[in-house]
Amino acid sequence: MTEDLRVQRTKKAIKTAFIGLVNEKGFADVTIKEIAERAIINRQTFYNYYQDKYDLTEKLNDEYLEMLKGVIQRRVQELKDTDRNLPFLSDFYKSEDFTKILASREAILALMSIQYNQNSFKDRLRQLFIDTIQEQLAIEFTDLDIAVIGSFYINMISFIAKHNVKPTEQDLAELRKLVLMVMQ
Repeated sequence: MTEDLRVQRTKKAIKTAFIGLVNEKGFADVTIKEIAERAIINRQTFYNYYQDKYDLTEKLNDEYLEMLKGVIQRRVQELKDTDRNLPFLSDFYKSEDFTKILASREAILALMSIQYNQNSFKDRLRQLFIDTIQEQLAIEFTDLDIAVIGSFYINMISFIAKHNVKPTEQDLAELRKLVLMVMQ
């Protein structure tokens, strides 16, 4: 069942207001009153859709993790189809998926900055990345592999969101050289 257009607009206004406030003030300092004022709704309207800012955060986490899951699955499937090795950065920066991440950069920045329990966006994204690779490529990772590879891709997404830049082929070539040098 599709949501009423007014409900969709209201939820979008709430999410946009929340994301902006988190990026400006930090999660801890954001209040429901401020979200409502920025979204141009009353507080009760907020509570019609969300229990509190933590509930809103979890729903946003789920929404953006679902989008990123699709990105990760497509990238891993491309690896399987082309029989290539990790990393697959240069092709990624040319893809439609990269454009999706750039378009979502404000939300991703906000969600990555929020840390209020052991189930943060970053932790869930890292686990999603590792789970997807293990499922689709049938690779078993050690704890060290998970920590290093997961952090690499989390930091890559953070960099894209924070700096709003697309690395050049030369930047990626330099990165590959540096990684190989450090790993030897």
